[in-house]
This record gives sequence, C-alpha cells and structure tokens, in this order.
Amino acid sequence: MGEGMVAMAVKGDGSKKERVKKDTAKNPVEQTETPLKQDKKPRIKPSELPTLDAVRQELGRRSCQYFTEKFVKIEDRDSAELAVPFTLWPGQIQALETFLNNRLNIVLKARQLGLTWLALAYSVWKMIHQPGYAVVAMSKREEDSKELSRRVGFILKYLPATMIREKKTAGKWNGPTWEATTLVVTINHPGKEPSVFNSLTAAQDSGRSLTASLVILDEWAFQQWAREIWAAAYPTINRPTGGQVIGLSTAKRMTLYEEIWRKATQGVNTFARVFLPWSTDPRRTEEWYEQTRKDLGEQKTKEEYPNTPEEAFSAAEGVAFPEFSYDLHVVKPFDIPAHWRKWRSADNGYTDPFAWYWYAVDEFGTVYVYREYTRDPKEPKVSYSDQARQVTLKTGNEHIGFTVVGHDAWAVNPLTRSNNTPQGKSIIDFYIEGGVKDCIRAVTDRIFRKATIHEYLKPYFDENAEVMTSKVKIFSTCEKLVETLPQMLIDDRDPEKYQENDIDHWVDSFGYGIISHHSNKTMLEERKVNYDKLPEDIIEDLERADPKMREYILSKVGR
Repeated sequence: MGEGMVAMAVKGDGSKKERVKKDTAKNPVEQTETPLKQDKKPRIKPSELPTLDAVRQELGRRSCQYFTEKFVKIEDRDSAELAVPFTLWPGQIQALETFLNNRLNIVLKARQLGLTWLALAYSVWKMIHQPGYAVVAMSKREEDSKELSRRVGFILKYLPATMIREKKTAGKWNGPTWEATTLVVTINHPGKEPSVFNSLTAAQDSGRSLTASLVILDEWAFQQWAREIWAAAYPTINRPTGGQVIGLSTAKRMTLYEEIWRKATQGVNTFARVFLPWSTDPRRTEEWYEQTRKDLGEQKTKEEYPNTPEEAFSAAEGVAFPEFSYDLHVVKPFDIPAHWRKWRSADNGYTDPFAWYWYAVDEFGTVYVYREYTRDPKEPKVSYSDQARQVTLKTGNEHIGFTVVGHDAWAVNPLTRSNNTPQGKSIIDFYIEGGVKDCIRAVTDRIFRKATIHEYLKPYFDENAEVMTSKVKIFSTCEKLVETLPQMLIDDRDPEKYQENDIDHWVDSFGYGIISHHSNKTMLEERKVNYDKLPEDIIEDLERADPKMREYILSKVGR
C-alpha cells in the first residue's frame, strides 16, 4: 500500500470516530449504557458502629415485650436468686398485647399470675422512653400502695447501667436517673420533663386531682370507693390524644368491676377484656389443681383459681344462680314463629323500675325470653296505664295467652271504692285501662321461684344436636335481665331464696314467667290421662281455651 492510500485509510478511520462521538452526544440514552465510574462509599470506622448493648436497648425501645424479657427482673422468693428475669408466659404476652392496643383494659385473673408485675413493667417501659409520662396507681390500702412503688424501684434498680441509674449513685452520669420516696418514683430525663409514678390509696376523693397518662387500678373489685373514683378519674384520661386504664382484679360480686366486665362482655362499653385462668402459669398441672382443691375446698378454689370468667363470678360470695352463662343462655334475636305459644310477665313498679317480659316456647319445650320493656331508675317514671299501652303497642298482632303479674298489682285500695267498683281499684285496673286485659296472679313463693329458675338454667347435653344447652334462652336485647340475673346473691337468712335488693325487679318478673309456664305445663301433663274419658267437644273446647277458661272447664268436668 502506498503512502497516499495509508493516509486515506487513517483519515477515513478518524472521520468514523468523529461521527460516533457526534452521534453519542446527540443520543443521551445510548450514552447511559456506557458504565460510569462510581464514587467510593465512605467507610464506617469500627469505633462508630453501635455497640451490642445499644442495639439491644433500641430493640427494647421499640418492643415492650423485648424490653420486659431482656431487661426487667422481678422478685422470686422461691428462687436461689431473688431477682430473676421476667420471662413471659403466653397468657402474659396476650395481656401485654392488649395493653399496647387498647385505651381501656380490664383484667380478670386467678391468683399469683404476675399481672401486677406486668403492669408495672409496662409502666416503666413507658416512663423511660416517653419523657413526661405520668402513671397513677391505686390500691385498696396504704400498704399495697407502698408495695407498688417499691416494686417499680426494684425494676429500675436492675435495669442496665447504660440505660438508667439511681440518682444518688449516678456520679457524673449524664443519662436518665431515677429516685424514689415511699409512694412516688421519678425518672429524670436530662433537659426534658420527668416521668412520674405516683401510688395512691383509693379514697372517696382520690380521682379528683388526677392527671395521668396511665391509671392502674390494682385489685379494682375490692376498692371501697371504686364508683366515685371512676366517675372522677375517667374524664382525666378521656383525652382524644391519650390516656389509658388498666384495671386488675380477682372477682367480687355486686361491684363496679363486675358491672364493667359484664358490659364489656356484652359489647356495651369499650373495655378490652383479658381473662387469665389458673392454668396461665405453665407450672400448674392438673395434679396441682386437684391437690389445691382438696386443701382449699371446692368453693374457695373456684374463687381463687377460676377456670372461666363465669366460674370466677359464680364462686365469689355465694351467687344465687351459678349455672348462668352468657355463652350458653344468651342468644341473638330472631323472628319468633307465629305458631309458638306466647305469654308475658310483669313485675309492677312506678317509682321502682317495672319489668315486662315476653316469652315463647318452641316445639321442643325450650322457652325463649324474647322482649324486654323496663325503665332504668334514672329514667322518667311511667304510669301503670301508660305502661300497659306501651306493652300493647309492642305486642302488636302477636297472640298472647296470658300475662302473669306480681301479687302487689292485685292489692285493692279502699279509697278508690265507688258504685262501679265497690271493692276498690287495683293496679290491674290501670293495666286493663291501658289494654292489658289478660292478667293472672303470679306464684310468689320465693323458694319455688329460685328452684324453678335453677331448673330452667341448668345446662344439659342435647344428644340430637350434640351440644350443651338449657331449657331457657334469653335474647341479648333483654339487657337488664342479662345484666342482673348473674348478680343475684343467696339470701343469708335462707339459702333456698335469692337476696331481695334494688336490682331484683327483672329477675322477679323472669321468675313469674318461668313458673307460670312450668306450672301450667305440669298441670296439663297431669290431666292428659283423663282426657280420653272426656267427650270430643269438651276436648276441643279445652284446646282452644285460654288458661282461665281451661281452668273453669276442668273444674266443671272433673280432673
């Protein structure tokens, strides 16, 4: 090749390179396909890496369960070491999750399950990680209040020194410190508001001056002024941005605690329920329970170590109807078939609450209490005739066989005598005026009433359906009956009766209704044997007759 041709070849190659450069400059997409030089990442010095302790504390800040199990120590006087790690059982973890996710919490528990320690560990976790966090804990006695503060100090004492230190021994430490008096524990956050744990003895005016992030009510059912304290304390924690309650207790009857628990069960309030049975402690075996029952007795064992919430309350202080179970006896409302036999009951009242109930019995003999008409003591009074008008309106076109009414309604007032009513008027006359004209007298024997209610509440196994059931079911809309039936106590003077009190109106009416069905059913069954000897027209009349007419016919033809 000559020099000219060589020169042309070189020149041509150079021109091609120039064209490539120009095309690349015009097409930025193609340019990105060419790898670019990456800047080197800055290296982290080993001294700048967080320590394992710092990582664990950060995990503890994010998770209360991690904080509790990794850092919290509690007392165990049966252990070789007094301070032992707080290793949570599944039931305790469930309770902690409930605390974390709900503002209002109520805990029903068996004895000695570490729930007070858990609530205090939760409090410490909040106080350490939220400057200005205020906890108020209430106990029934001053000794108990002091014990809660002491336990908080115990937890703080055994936390890592890299997390918090006691103020009097902190030296030049510039992190959080804590200090304690008999009833107050304070966590000081440098440059921020302190967090405070204040332990109080429950008194009538204890809730007046409360301003707290968290209120702990320890053994809530046994606090003397529980209603007054709750009425005063609730507004202080009922803030849109915060405020929390943890109420802990074993069961006690006829208390605010029981009332709140039962309403939470029914979904009436917003309390989250936690129940911890005796078996929450995994060390407690069936053998342990049986030995406890032998040593402590059946009733006391159920009271202190219940297996269900119903057992907890039924065992406490001699409940009259321990058979009652919300899950077993209360059902959702449904349309009552028209052909079921129906009747009503009433416990009369004007100043006292009145209680009207509607009943129906199905083909298998199960009685359903399906409607309630009553008045709360705080609501306006309703005259007897207006009550009857409301009952007639609520009944509508339903066929009602009879209305069984308490004996007081039949009492005649002599001042109401006239030419038209020479015997005088009774409450029944007001009922008739309002449209209820089918009243019969209730059986008022209190021993028989309690015995009959027992029989209808008694659980039994239905072999056809293969489920536990009972002879009576109550619609959940009958709220006062569902609320008060499990609260009735045995009469101290006669255990065969239930105690007369301010909330017995609804149970009395229920008893009238159940007895009227039971007695009428029994009488009819006894008379069936003689029906074969009666003429067909008499039998037909008996089948069509109401209870009063049936009684009259039988009295004429013989029994």
